[in-house]
Amino acid sequence: MNTPTTTPSRLLAATALSAGFAASSALASNTLDTSPAGYTHAAAQDEEAETPLGPPDESIFTASNWDGSFSAGLNGSSGNNENFNFRAGFSMKKETLRNAAKLGVTYTYASSDGDANENEVNANARYDWLFPDSKWRIYLTATYEYDDFQEWDHRITFGPGIGYQAIKNDRTDLLLRIAPVLAVREFGGMDNEWRAEVNPGLDFSHKITDRQTFTTTLDFYSEIGDFDKYRFVGSAGWRIEMDPDAGLFLELGIEDEYDSDPGTGFKKNDFAYYATVGWSF
Repeated sequence: MNTPTTTPSRLLAATALSAGFAASSALASNTLDTSPAGYTHAAAQDEEAETPLGPPDESIFTASNWDGSFSAGLNGSSGNNENFNFRAGFSMKKETLRNAAKLGVTYTYASSDGDANENEVNANARYDWLFPDSKWRIYLTATYEYDDFQEWDHRITFGPGIGYQAIKNDRTDLLLRIAPVLAVREFGGMDNEWRAEVNPGLDFSHKITDRQTFTTTLDFYSEIGDFDKYRFVGSAGWRIEMDPDAGLFLELGIEDEYDSDPGTGFKKNDFAYYATVGWSF
């Protein structure tokens, strides 16, 4: 059971996601590295970086040099109407000269007058193999989703992909990627069969100031063999470092997911916005 999406919400989501595409394109044309090497990591470009990348032979699975964060936010009302909304997220990432790994988990819950209208878990992980002095990479990605208010209960997605690091410096990071064949299966719905999807997408971040960072992630999923069935998932976030020494930050964001075939009785479009306070470590 999805909350109906209003026309203003759709316009806000489309505007924000379009802005993410526009910012990515503009920054790519202005800051793309054209040196013979073509690409170097941020630590090599900025010798004064406080946290350089790990050595080439360091294992990605060691406990050192990981960056992590935890964030949470809630709001509610009591009286004539009882409303409660909660969101929490956890993420970790690490990059060496030859490998990169990241994982994230987000949980959201909402209720109105004591009845839940949102209960969702999203977990994702990706492992990248990097090639020194090259913009290209290969990766494996996996996603698990649980949602009480979809036609399905659980959905898993995994498969290989190819990435192209269009920009990477001390302020801007733009990764273009495509997973040509992802294995996808839903559980608890009408269609519980395995299917294959193609997944082009991008990850973009730009450090606006020393304390402000803008991020955008865009993904398009299309079923191979039936291109009328597709999904679009996009998010944009603005992170403000409130106390860098303590690792405290404020994050404002929007998310939008469009499904061309969500199932009978379910809306095609889901839009959400949030504000959370977090701690990085």
